Amino acid sequence: MYEVWNLAQRKFAPLSRLYSLQPMGVGTSRVEGLSSYVMRLAEAHTVSVRVLIHREIFPKLPSSPKDAQFARVHSLNGMGACFEQWVNVLGTLTGRGDLRALTLLPWRGLLTCGGILRQHRAWCPRCLQEGRQSTMPVYECLLWMLTPVTACPIHEVLLEHRCPHCRRDIFLLSAHARPGYCAHCNRWLGDNEPAPVHCGCNQPSEDQLWIAREVGELLARAGTASEISSPRYLLSNLQRAISDLANGNRRLFERAAKIGSSLLMRWIHGDFFPSLSLIIRISHNLRLPLGRLVVEDIPSADPVWIPAKQAVQALFIARRRAPTVRPQYAITRVVNLLLLSLEERETARGEIKASLLANLELDEPRSIDAVFHNLGYRTPSRGRKWFPDLCAATKAKRKQRVELYRQELRSALSEEPPPTVAEVALRLGLSIPQLRLRRGCRELCMALCARYPDRRRFQKRQTEEKLKRALEEPPIPLVILAANLGKNPNALRVAFPALCRRLRTRYVAHRVQEQQTVAVVYENAVSQAIDEIVDAGGYPSQQRVLSFISERNPSLTSFYLTGIAIKNARMKLGHQFERASRKQIAGHR
Repeated sequence: MYEVWNLAQRKFAPLSRLYSLQPMGVGTSRVEGLSSYVMRLAEAHTVSVRVLIHREIFPKLPSSPKDAQFARVHSLNGMGACFEQWVNVLGTLTGRGDLRALTLLPWRGLLTCGGILRQHRAWCPRCLQEGRQSTMPVYECLLWMLTPVTACPIHEVLLEHRCPHCRRDIFLLSAHARPGYCAHCNRWLGDNEPAPVHCGCNQPSEDQLWIAREVGELLARAGTASEISSPRYLLSNLQRAISDLANGNRRLFERAAKIGSSLLMRWIHGDFFPSLSLIIRISHNLRLPLGRLVVEDIPSADPVWIPAKQAVQALFIARRRAPTVRPQYAITRVVNLLLLSLEERETARGEIKASLLANLELDEPRSIDAVFHNLGYRTPSRGRKWFPDLCAATKAKRKQRVELYRQELRSALSEEPPPTVAEVALRLGLSIPQLRLRRGCRELCMALCARYPDRRRFQKRQTEEKLKRALEEPPIPLVILAANLGKNPNALRVAFPALCRRLRTRYVAHRVQEQQTVAVVYENAVSQAIDEIVDAGGYPSQQRVLSFISERNPSLTSFYLTGIAIKNARMKLGHQFERASRKQIAGHR
């Protein structure tokens, strides 16, 4: 009649200090990166990334870094021993043992990742937008953090690496970083209005898509850590490729795989671990599946070797059929016209006349010495006696051209600001700009170079006026203002320290005012949401309040700012907040 009660005490998992957030996409090509997990963990606790790292991670590390700069933690997703301690600390704090799959640590036994990790964030805007529209949390994939991957294999678009709003690069992890948002302007990085599929401006090549798919499949195998701890499969496949594909011809295999001879021999003898970029290059050149090449022992009869063998054979046939091309060196003749016979002299005379006539028709005729030198004659004296009119016409035309150069240089000396010699040469359309001007008009060129300080003063005065005008316009960061002016921001800070300080102070005040305005909007919306949720008989949790205000105003989507507004509301009301909400809930029950 009655069910049997189990009186044995149930064993519960020990409580973790931080929320045990589940990593996203483990075992798939869209596995989350550890830097993204740190950002989501900070957002879940309503604190900044800086606070989370400095208060929770650094105190538990064996040796806390003295100068912790976020620009230097781009190797967090790699396989270094330093950041392996981060993984262990985060696993202890969250109670999770699957955080190694969010990095390249599972591959440390057979690969190296030197130079393969990005220092700045890259993302697929359509993936972010789909994540925002779904019920799943927004996160950033580990695939996007690898340098060889430049395209999204799902949407087949190139990855973005600069904020579309402020046009700045974003460090992989920064003090106030959030998944899917710019760390500088705090604006959404997703693609609200995706471009047409057939638009060629953002279409990656087939090679880029192939690399992205293969690297994604490789990352999906990181869950089977027991299978990838040894490099024996990779070495076995490499030796089988040399023997089967190239019939033991190591040189032919090196050319097909585009790998150096000494590097290949060191690799075969086990003197070093290959980098991930090198494995990607070999896999791409031979069209072998990257995941199977690293993890599995591919038998000789497997059909994946067929395209690789065809590529090696095509290279072998092409090298056999290619003719040996020997360089042909032109031999310049040096002929003395006085030593020629009568017939040879008449032939040379006709050749010289034709060359002088062709040279005279040019806009910039060459000198008589250059014409005779190109024909291979030692001196032009005999030609000057044979064709005095042509030589005089050539000299006069060259003199007119030099006079044109002088006029242009004289007018340039009176300009404000004065141009450089190279700019004057470009106006005249000279192919070798400064050389011809300096040969014929040396004094004027030197006078123009002497006015270079005037040019610098004029440019500095012009830049100062533009900076002063910027004080009257809407404030923008100095980095963007310097880019608009075509200047280096550090050079502007050195040249105009007072103006740059005023611009920065003005922009900081503007940002503070904007943040205060946004905070007031969030506080008003949260207060209204709390009243309505309590009146409806619900408890005003952070997630429920955020869902409520985002339905009213789609622009209010910040979990962080919502949490701050709820904290402020609790501080204002004190214990009345908890009592009122619980009373209301009890009354409705």
